[in-house]
Amino acid sequence: MVEMSVAAVAREVGEHDTHLWRVFKYDVNKAMENIDVSNVTRIAMDETSRAKGHKYVTFFIDMDTKRLIFATTGKGADVLQVFSQFLDSKGVLYSQIKEFCCDMSPAFISGIEEKFPNATITFDKFHVMKMVNEALDQVLRQEQATQTELKNSRYAWLKNPENLTEKQGSKLAKLKDLDLATGRAYRMKLSLQKMWTKHPILSELYFDEWHSWAIRSRLEPMIIFLARQN
Repeated sequence: MVEMSVAAVAREVGEHDTHLWRVFKYDVNKAMENIDVSNVTRIAMDETSRAKGHKYVTFFIDMDTKRLIFATTGKGADVLQVFSQFLDSKGVLYSQIKEFCCDMSPAFISGIEEKFPNATITFDKFHVMKMVNEALDQVLRQEQATQTELKNSRYAWLKNPENLTEKQGSKLAKLKDLDLATGRAYRMKLSLQKMWTKHPILSELYFDEWHSWAIRSRLEPMIIFLARQN
């Protein structure tokens, strides 16, 4: 699929971009008027940067149909207020929404808890594992200052095992079982990944055990990660 900016399309078709924007806005507003959200119960939400200077758009997706049902500028708790107004306009009760899946943004969490107190919050695997990988990377950076054997091993630790090159796999095999803080952080990462293979009831118990392990590890980046998700 070829992507073009509105300005580029305007030049291509010989039209002023302000006219195209009016057409786009009319079509989008018309589509939003006709969208049916009467059966929506589970929402996935995420933000993306739309321009330089930390300007964001937050998307709301029906998890069961994978449809984009709403979008608004911003990424804080206020977007939940705007989304709730959208539901009001559709005659949908807030109690109909049973679950939100989002990243670990405190603003998202507080907004959900305020406007949708009966909904459960699920942290999606991508964002959780991204943050765990960041914590692992911090442990590695701290330790490699004194452990020369860790030099040039960063990608071996951060990749999933199935994505390692032969050279990276060989290097990791020599390092991961040594008495290294990075090795402990790596094993914690792999262990947490297994949580998504567990039954929902067991996964909660599994995470509690993992949480205790992380606290006892005395690895500061991992402890900070846990503090961010509480």
